[in-house]
Amino acid sequence: MKTRNLKFSTLALAVASSFAVNTATAQEESAENDMIERIEVSGIRASTKESINNKRFANSIVDSISAQDIGKFPDKNVAESLSRITGVAVSREFGEGEKISIRGAGPDLNRTLLNGQTVASADWFILDPSNRSFNYTLLPSSIVKGLEVYKSPQASIDEGSIGGTVILRTRKPLELDANTVNVGVQAQYSETSEETDPQLDALYSWKNDDQTFGFLVNVIAQDRTVRREGFEVLGYNKVTPTAEDTDDASIIGNTYNVPSLIGVPRFDQSRERRTVFASLQYAPTDEMEFTLNYLNSEMDANNRNQNLLIGPGDAGNVIETIENGTIVGDNNVVASSSSGRLPYNFINRVSSTETESIDLEMNYSTDTYLLHLQVGTTEANGGTLRETSWEYAPAGGTDWSYDLRGTPTIETSVDPSDASQFAAGWIWGGKRPTHDAEDYAQLDLEVPVEYGPFTALKTGLKIRKAENSILDRQVNSWQWGETTRPGLTGSQGQDIAGYMWWIFDQCPTLADCNLSSGSQSVDAVVNGSFTNQVTQNQQAMEDIAFGSLNGEPAGYAAHLSLADIYKIEEDITAFYVQGDFDGDGYRGNVGVRYVSTDQTSGGYEFSQDSSGLLTLNYDWLAPSELAWVEAENDYNEFLPSANIAFDLSDDMIFRVGAARVMSRHNWTEIASTEYFGDLGGGSSTGTRGNPYLKPMIANQFDLSYEWYYAEASMFSATYFSKTISSMRTSNVVTELRSNDRYQDVPVAFNQPVNDLGGTINGIELNLQHDFGGFGVQANYTYTDAKSDQTRDENVPGSGLFEGTSKNMMNLVGYYENDTFGARLMYNYRDDWYQGISPNGAEVWTEGFGQWDASASYDVTEHISLTLEAVNLLDEEIVQYNTDKDRLYSLYKNGRRFVVGARFSF
Repeated sequence: MKTRNLKFSTLALAVASSFAVNTATAQEESAENDMIERIEVSGIRASTKESINNKRFANSIVDSISAQDIGKFPDKNVAESLSRITGVAVSREFGEGEKISIRGAGPDLNRTLLNGQTVASADWFILDPSNRSFNYTLLPSSIVKGLEVYKSPQASIDEGSIGGTVILRTRKPLELDANTVNVGVQAQYSETSEETDPQLDALYSWKNDDQTFGFLVNVIAQDRTVRREGFEVLGYNKVTPTAEDTDDASIIGNTYNVPSLIGVPRFDQSRERRTVFASLQYAPTDEMEFTLNYLNSEMDANNRNQNLLIGPGDAGNVIETIENGTIVGDNNVVASSSSGRLPYNFINRVSSTETESIDLEMNYSTDTYLLHLQVGTTEANGGTLRETSWEYAPAGGTDWSYDLRGTPTIETSVDPSDASQFAAGWIWGGKRPTHDAEDYAQLDLEVPVEYGPFTALKTGLKIRKAENSILDRQVNSWQWGETTRPGLTGSQGQDIAGYMWWIFDQCPTLADCNLSSGSQSVDAVVNGSFTNQVTQNQQAMEDIAFGSLNGEPAGYAAHLSLADIYKIEEDITAFYVQGDFDGDGYRGNVGVRYVSTDQTSGGYEFSQDSSGLLTLNYDWLAPSELAWVEAENDYNEFLPSANIAFDLSDDMIFRVGAARVMSRHNWTEIASTEYFGDLGGGSSTGTRGNPYLKPMIANQFDLSYEWYYAEASMFSATYFSKTISSMRTSNVVTELRSNDRYQDVPVAFNQPVNDLGGTINGIELNLQHDFGGFGVQANYTYTDAKSDQTRDENVPGSGLFEGTSKNMMNLVGYYENDTFGARLMYNYRDDWYQGISPNGAEVWTEGFGQWDASASYDVTEHISLTLEAVNLLDEEIVQYNTDKDRLYSLYKNGRRFVVGARFSF
C-alpha cells in the first residue's frame, strides 16, 4: 500500500525513525515506506521528542502533544492535557478541566476541531450560557492520538479563532497493527465525596493482510462522584441610604455595596460518561483512501444543590445591614448583623448531555494533485431536563451575622441541622434542554508546482450549516389555580386550591414527609453555625413533586419562559487559496480565506402582562401580544495570512507570522433572550442578547525564536500581538419587568454591543531539557490585554477581556528508566475576568495553581500499572465581584487519586 504521509526531508525521516521502539527489527521486516507508516512511540522521553519534532518541522507556530504524552498526564479529558502547553489556560469549575483560553483570548474566542471539523456541544449545567467554546468533559483523552495548537493561522484552516485553533487527531486502523488490543482499568477516589468510581477504556483495531481495509473500536466508561462544597454571594446591591431610610447621618448619601444573598451550598453530582469511537478505513487503490469516523459521547449528569441563605440586601433589612456593618475599601459591607428570612433552597436536577458526530473523509493522491473531500454531521442535545426547587424557612425569620474576611463566617440563632425548625415556603422548577448541530462539506485540492519558491498550491471550498437553540425552556408552578382542586380538604378542615398548598399542609416542616435524611457537614470552606446542615432527601422530593402525596396526584402548571427561548441558524461559506513555499534556508505559506456568514436569530416578542410566561397545560397565563420574530445579520470577511520560518542554523529557527482573524460571538450573545435576577427587592439586574452583533476582528503578528540544542531538548521565545477591532463590550438598558405579584420592577439589562477595540500583547518562554533519564519542562506566558473602552464599573464588563490571565506557567519534572516513569506537574494562572453572571454581576477568579503527579511501572512488556494524583495541595477556587473585598464564591473540589492497570497486545 502506498504511504499517505507527506514527503519527508532526509533529516525529518531520520528523526522520525529514531522514535521507533524496535528500529532494527522494523528495518529488517519492512520496506522504507511501510516503516514510516508503522512508527511507534514509547515513554516520556520519546513522546517529548515527537512533540518537539512536530513543532520543529511545522510551517506555522504550532505546539503539539503526542498520544504518549496524553497517556502520561493524570488527565481524564483533553482540556487538562492542553493546560500543559505554553499560553493555554483551563477553567476547572467542578474540579475537571472544561474550557480553555489561549494567549489571553477567552474560551469563546478559540476553536476546537476533531479531525479538522466542529464537534457540537450542549452543556448539562442549567446556569451555563450557550456558547461556542467546546466543553472538554465530553472528550476523554484516550480517543486522541495527538493534537496541535495552531497559534498562527493558515488560510487552509477553519476561521473563527482569535486566540488559537486546537486540532485533535484520532487513531486510524490502518496505522495500527492488526488485532491491536489496549485495555485500561482504573479506580478513581475523590476526597470530597469519599467515593471510589470505576473507569474503563478498551480499544481493538484490525486490518487485513493487504492493508486495504481495517476497523477500530474504542469504548470508554468513566464514572465520577462529584461533591463541591462552597460559599456564595449571589450578587451585590448598590444602596444609597437617604434621610427617609435612617437617622444615622454618617451613612446618608453614601453608596454601599451590600451582599444581596449569602449562602453555603453543597453540590453533589453523579457523572456517568460513556464514549464510543469507531473508525473504518478502506484503501481500494494506492491512490485512494476512505475513512469513516463515528463518535458518540453521553454523560448523565444528575445533580443536586442545597443552599442555606441569608439576605443582607433584602429591601426590609438592607439599611440595618449597613448601619451594623463593617465597611472596607470602596464602601463594601464585608461584615454585619441583622435579622430576616433564612431560606433553605433544595434544587434537584435531572441533567445530561450527548454529542454525536459522523464524518466521512476521502483522499485521492496522484503525482500531479491531491484531492480531499470531507462531509459530515454533528449534533448535541443536553441541558437540565427536569428541575425541582424547594424552599423552607423558619417562620418569622431569625437573627444572623456574617463576615466575609478570611475564612467566611455565618452565625444564626436557628440550628441549620434541625429540620423541624424550617417551615414550608415555596416550590418551583422547570427544564432547559439545549440543542447544537452542524452539517458540513469540504473540498480541498493541492497541486504541486515549481514556480519560484512555491512548491504547492492549495485551494478549497467549505460549506457549514449550523443551528443552536433552546425551544422548550419551561418553568413549573405547583401553586397554580384558585379552584383547580375543589373538595380537597387540608388537615385543618380548610379548602386547598393548588397542589403546592396540599404539600405544605401535609409536610409543614422539613422534618415531615421524609423530606430530610439526617445532617451533613459542609465545613470545608466556612466557619460558624452553617457548617452542619440538614441533608435533603432528593428522591422523596422528586416523588412528591412529580408523583403523588398521600394519595393526591401531583399537579402543576407548565409555562414556556418566553424570554429564554431562541433559535439561531448560521450558514457559512468559506473559500481559500494558499501557497506553500520552500527555499534555501526558509519555508512557509501565504494565503487568503474569504468567509461569508448569514445568521438568523429568532425569538419571542411579547407584552409584559403575563410575567413573560405562556401556560401550556391550563388556561392561566398568556401575554396579550405574542409573536415569533427573526433578525437577519450578514457579514463577509477577507482573512489573509502568512507564515515564514528561517533556518538560522542547523538547530535554530526564526519564525514570522501575520494574519487577519475573526471570531463569532457566543450563541447567547446573539440570541433574542434575556435573564434577570430576583424581582422581590424593588429592582434587579440582568443580561440579554443582541442578534445584530458583528464578529470580532483582529490583526495579529508573531515572532518566534526556537533553538533545538539537543535531542529531546529545546528553548523557544515567542512574541505575539493582537490588535482587535469591533470588540464585544456592553451597555446598560433599564426596562420594566413584572414579578410574581404582577408588580412592575425596573431591571438594568447588560447588553453586548460592538464597540471600540483593544490589544493583546504577550511573550511565551518555553524550555524542555532532557538529562538522560531525568528531564524538566517549563514554560511561562505573560499577557497584557488592554481595551480601548473606558473602564466604568457601573457598566459590567466594560473595558475588560474575558479569560485573560496576565501570568501563566507550567513546570514538569520527570524521571524514566526502562520500566518506571514518573512526573510531577504544576500549573498556574493568576487572576482572570470570567464574565458576567446571569444576575448581571462581574465575576473574577483569583489566581489558581495546582500540583498533579503520575507514575507508571511496566510489569511486563504488555502490562503497566499507573498511579495518579490530582490537586495534591487541595487548592480552592476563589471568585470575587470586581473588588477582592467583595467575595463572590469559594469552592472546594478536593483531591483525586487514581490507580489502574493497562494491558496492551
